[in-house]
Amino acid sequence: MSEQSAKTKIINNIIVQMKKYINKDVLAILECIIEDELVKVNVQEITTLPDLYKNDTDKRNKYIVELFDIKKGIRLKPKTKEGYLRAVKKLIMLIDKPLDAMDETDISYYLRYYENRNLNTSGKKNQATTVNNERRFLSAFFSWMRKEKLISDNPVEGTDPLKTIRKPIDYFKPEEIAMMRDVCKNKRERALLEVLRSTGARIGEIAPITIDQIDWSTGDILILGEKRDVYRPIYLDADAKYYYSQYLNSRSDDSPYMFPQERRPYGMMTTSGLRAVLKRIGKRAGVKTRVYPHKLRKTLGMNLKNKGVDIGDIQEIMGHASPAVTAMYYAQSTPETLRRVRKGAA
Repeated sequence: MSEQSAKTKIINNIIVQMKKYINKDVLAILECIIEDELVKVNVQEITTLPDLYKNDTDKRNKYIVELFDIKKGIRLKPKTKEGYLRAVKKLIMLIDKPLDAMDETDISYYLRYYENRNLNTSGKKNQATTVNNERRFLSAFFSWMRKEKLISDNPVEGTDPLKTIRKPIDYFKPEEIAMMRDVCKNKRERALLEVLRSTGARIGEIAPITIDQIDWSTGDILILGEKRDVYRPIYLDADAKYYYSQYLNSRSDDSPYMFPQERRPYGMMTTSGLRAVLKRIGKRAGVKTRVYPHKLRKTLGMNLKNKGVDIGDIQEIMGHASPAVTAMYYAQSTPETLRRVRKGAA
């Protein structure tokens, strides 16, 4: 074992043991202090895991999961960390082996189980995209283990993702938007519908917006992207500004949030609460297709594409990491667009 690997193991063992006594912020400071001190000394040898854990699978796995939570989890968004840990915990419940001893066969077996686990109850397999997401979580976790020198190879890399069939993009037709506008019961519902339609923002990006973020002269709102931790502007068009102003002027609360909860203390509306509002509007309107906030985001993307907006501009508006992601979703044309093209060529 190299001296650097030995020092890493010492640091890991100390912070896992200290987790029960101090919080994560202090742990991060402690880790830096230990690193600074270990630079000054030579370390010859250390076991991969503490002796206490070497022959106990449960304790060994608990140690690795806690180490991940301390060293990596603090840098991850809560939902991302939750996805990693949920996948890993399901894996160790099915495969009775230490995480640092699992191989490609174990991962392949688990992914087949995960694909078929609902067959007995629903008669259906999990979709390929669902299985591939689980594989992605596991791969990220084992990649972290490799970087921490807990393993030499990532066993997930030896498994292939399932082939997926990309479905046509799911978006609202103009008549469906009109139907939902017609049945809004109050100014709050209409404002939410128009803000989601105009901005194309993710629901998790809408929830934390405060009123003072709105530039009323331009309709711009500078937000921190949910996926990339990069600031970008979203835009309220004339209709969205009008209907949100109507809602804002009708409010009697003192909440700073753009869409607060309806009852005291008027805190930030949850994403599930916002989804529920939109779902009620869709049900009331008699919309036959699924109604959910992200569908309005897809609708904006398709509308921009059908107006001939450049893919690079759509990428910036949607907040995608690369034009390849944007093209994957918005390079296709709608049936309506293709009909217009055919008519023009006739």
